[in-house]
Amino acid sequence: MATGRLILKRELAATPPVAPSGPFTAAQVWVDVSVYHLDSTFTYLIPGNLATKVKVGSFVLVPFNGRDVTALVVELSAPESLSGLKSIIKVIGDIALVTPVIIEVIKEASARYAAHPFDIIRSAIPDRAVAIEKRYLGQSDLYRSLSGSGKRTYLQLPPYKSRTELIAMKVKEFSQDGGVLIILPDTSEVGRLSAHLTALHIDHSRVDSAQAKSENFESFLKARLGAVKVVIGTRSAVFSPVSELKNVIIYNDGSEHFYERRSPGWNVRDIALLRARHEGFHISFAGYTPSTELARLIDQGWIQFKRSKSKVRVNIFPQTTGELLPSRAISPIKGALAKGPVLFIVPLKGYAQAIRCAQCKTISRCECGGAHEKKTLSSPISCNHCLKTTANWKCIWCKSERPSMQSRGIERHAHELGLLFPGVATVVSTADHRIRSAISRGIVIATPELAPLSPSGYSAVVILEGNRFLNQPDMRAGDRVREMFFSHAALVSSDGFVALVQDEGHLIATSLTTWNPMPAIARELEERATLSLPPYVRSIKLIMDSGEITRLEKALSQAREEDRIPPSTKILGPIHNGEKAALILTVDVAQGDELISTIHEFMRRRSVAKKSLPSLRIDPYSLSH
Repeated sequence: MATGRLILKRELAATPPVAPSGPFTAAQVWVDVSVYHLDSTFTYLIPGNLATKVKVGSFVLVPFNGRDVTALVVELSAPESLSGLKSIIKVIGDIALVTPVIIEVIKEASARYAAHPFDIIRSAIPDRAVAIEKRYLGQSDLYRSLSGSGKRTYLQLPPYKSRTELIAMKVKEFSQDGGVLIILPDTSEVGRLSAHLTALHIDHSRVDSAQAKSENFESFLKARLGAVKVVIGTRSAVFSPVSELKNVIIYNDGSEHFYERRSPGWNVRDIALLRARHEGFHISFAGYTPSTELARLIDQGWIQFKRSKSKVRVNIFPQTTGELLPSRAISPIKGALAKGPVLFIVPLKGYAQAIRCAQCKTISRCECGGAHEKKTLSSPISCNHCLKTTANWKCIWCKSERPSMQSRGIERHAHELGLLFPGVATVVSTADHRIRSAISRGIVIATPELAPLSPSGYSAVVILEGNRFLNQPDMRAGDRVREMFFSHAALVSSDGFVALVQDEGHLIATSLTTWNPMPAIARELEERATLSLPPYVRSIKLIMDSGEITRLEKALSQAREEDRIPPSTKILGPIHNGEKAALILTVDVAQGDELISTIHEFMRRRSVAKKSLPSLRIDPYSLSH
């Protein structure tokens, strides 16, 4: 029989904190806890041994509700009474990563988006890399924040020229005056601009998600210490500390990539405008066509619109019998191919996005309910939901074995264009197989935003199935379509042309010809104002269990009748989707903060009562998604 041994556990007594000393004896902090209503500041003692290390913007470790949690110091103070206060345990890192200006921005963004400050901080500050931070210890902090009153401008980019080169030259110009921050929609745009800035011998830091954790943190740290005054990056770079920041450039402000995926769903445009209040930098929105939000501000005179006085040759080729390319478009495209490459933009990937019976016209579906599709010419018909393949397809109604391919995808476009233009080299660029090398000849077929560049421009840019692009039901379709048409038309050479395969009569053709999107946007703004839609209203989207959201809808309706929420509040829904349902609230822009404050308090009370919190999005990219 084995004999057990008694092992005594030795515990070390906690070292009592050193008495506070120095001019500041306490710190107000935001604590990183996953509890929604604990979003206010908490006061902690600054131990004497940490007096020189605790700074505004430092991350610290504090005791909170029986455990040690991370916190951010937002203010230092010297209260008369220190009784009952707990002490900061330690400082996390020797460099205060968050500047006072960014703290103010985070505070205001938290109120604007009804969020806990740490929900913003997680996006604003990259993860620390201790080894990188040690390299910079002892280096002088050269960061300086400026104040003043900056200008707000929309710079419309011209056709025929590389947008990356244009932005790079603007950065070169701005960098003579002070710090510059450039925010771009995706990492490919950042990579191209970084290469151009390097060629211009402009020292810069790159802050984007394509970097490794250590690279991202080092880029952020160099900016924070003022070692570099030009920063380029994607969405989260809008929070980057840039010393002596004088100019901010945002390209394509309406891009969906500029909307944070995680809660609370902030967007770059609003954060940049909010930040400009504190730093007074000049802000330049660059692109081919402004979002409706910016267009409203341009219409009000709050943002200056600097139009590019250019013109583009545009031809429209309506489809009469559903053909891919109308016959009268073939000859000019052949002529363009003799001069240089031709770009075709198509709406869908794959080969056929839908299958229909050739005999009875029934749409084919899998037994799971998913739609049948065909990814390539040689692949079998498969389900786009469960991915089950069907080797020997047969209509479930009439038993016909003749499928009809519907909704052409890019693979089918490539096949049909190959038949129309035999012997011409063809490349296909999609998200799954993106072509990044420059194109100098042949046919290029791409889905939106994935077209490779041509050094001298394309001899022709052809937008196929234009009606499919133009007839999207989404509220954001207008913004997306205008930017897509303009940005691809800009790739044409100065002696080339743009071909639109679509019905005649749409304003987009005139807009491209005159290179002026504002008349088309003005019509859309007029419609939105009449219908009380964004950008003339603030919007809130709540998703909850179906039963609870019905009660919430009744409570909000009663609150409106009793003037406890703004009278302009409209309640749309509930929109049921299984066990969940969505409620959409809209309110006049002038009363938006009042309604959001009420919803913020509603969320806090549910959190205090330990009830499940609804999914909340304020001013989302789209109300229909």
